[in-house]
Amino acid sequence: MDAPRILIIDDDPGLRKTLSDILRVKGYDISVAETGGEGSDLMERRRFNVALIDLGLPDIPGLAVLERIKTARPYTEVIILTGQATLDSAVSATNKGAFSYMIKPYDIDQLLLQIRRAIEKQTAEEKIAAHGRELQKMNAELKALFSVSNALSRSLDMNEFLPGVLRAMVETEIFPFEIRAALFLAEGGKMRLAASAGLSVPELDPCAEVESDGCLCGMSLTKGEVLISMNSAEDQRHAVCRKDGATHGHVVVPLKTADKVVGLMNFYVKPETEINEDQIKLLTAIGSQIGIAVNNAKLYEETRNSSLHDPLTGLANRRFLHIQFDKCIELAKRNDRMFSVIMADIDNFKRYNDTHGHIEGDKALARVAGVISKAARKADYIFRYGGEEFFVILLDTDSAMAGVVAERIRKTVEAEAGVTISLGVASYKKSMETMEAVTNVADAALYQAKQKGRNRVEISGV
Repeated sequence: MDAPRILIIDDDPGLRKTLSDILRVKGYDISVAETGGEGSDLMERRRFNVALIDLGLPDIPGLAVLERIKTARPYTEVIILTGQATLDSAVSATNKGAFSYMIKPYDIDQLLLQIRRAIEKQTAEEKIAAHGRELQKMNAELKALFSVSNALSRSLDMNEFLPGVLRAMVETEIFPFEIRAALFLAEGGKMRLAASAGLSVPELDPCAEVESDGCLCGMSLTKGEVLISMNSAEDQRHAVCRKDGATHGHVVVPLKTADKVVGLMNFYVKPETEINEDQIKLLTAIGSQIGIAVNNAKLYEETRNSSLHDPLTGLANRRFLHIQFDKCIELAKRNDRMFSVIMADIDNFKRYNDTHGHIEGDKALARVAGVISKAARKADYIFRYGGEEFFVILLDTDSAMAGVVAERIRKTVEAEAGVTISLGVASYKKSMETMEAVTNVADAALYQAKQKGRNRVEISGV
């Protein structure tokens, strides 16, 4: 441990020498100054544990020097030494933060005792301050973790929780981030923008495709490490961001699960901003926390999709139809919007199965599903209703237009699927309170199509 440093500020050369010699023998590191200005300059350049100040200095009053020291170095303890003691000066020195006040000639043993006590007080206060800073740091880290955890816990839908996560990160006080950041998910060798803050889509377009060695983001995805660029104008690793002409730094945080990187967060910082090791460790931990949440959300979505989609055709199933149909009826009632439905059934499908076998029958079902998806409009909802039946919901569409769509589907299936289908069309009316009420009308139209020879479209009420 370094010897405690003591600064003696006194215009008496004999006293300075005598006191310096005694204190050096006691193991202290001593510096001396003849004037208040000289002492103040030394205090700016070095850190001292204790300053011994004479009140009667030739240039600056000792009390003024005391005030300067306590302003610039609050943890430096000051002992006033004076041969012209007054009650007012003693009170003033104490009010300005002096540790003690001694009258010349003083007892050297008493002075040594005061110095030891002053150093002990300073050491204790610095420990308390360091502990306080550590607690502040821990609180800031816990606050950051809580903010991220809170954002993650709000939903299992990534479209909902990822913007909240990014916002929590740029607003936390523990990291020196600007309100400019982007969160990408890794999908098939490309990056998909999932959330952003303070950045426009055109600014982020070049990031859609990254190479593992082409930029900092690509390297972070490949290595799974937090990477830092202190100056985008000079850092060759961030070639993409150098093209925007603005100088900034970057902190790139991978979102990791146990065995892979599922995405990354790219934060902007001011040029030459340093990120310390503790911050990197915390960013790594947060990146893993978010990565696990992203992976869980993907698994949830896959499970949800598998429960709502038919595995053979890939179309939404009857369970999903009920969910979507309730929404359509609610919209129609609340906003006075129309919608129509189409029920379709493969003609003579039992005979097809008996002739070609069930494997070929499954292939035919898949072909019909694909053809219907192609022939329908992008805004239409298509479902496998059950067996060889299919169901289509057409929003903001009257029965006449729904009939046009149905006829196009019928012709395309006949031309491309190797089978034919019959279709029934019905439109929602305010008197229809349930899905069953609408489907019954469409089913009746479908029955008419079959009765009239199959491979045709029948529109209810026409």
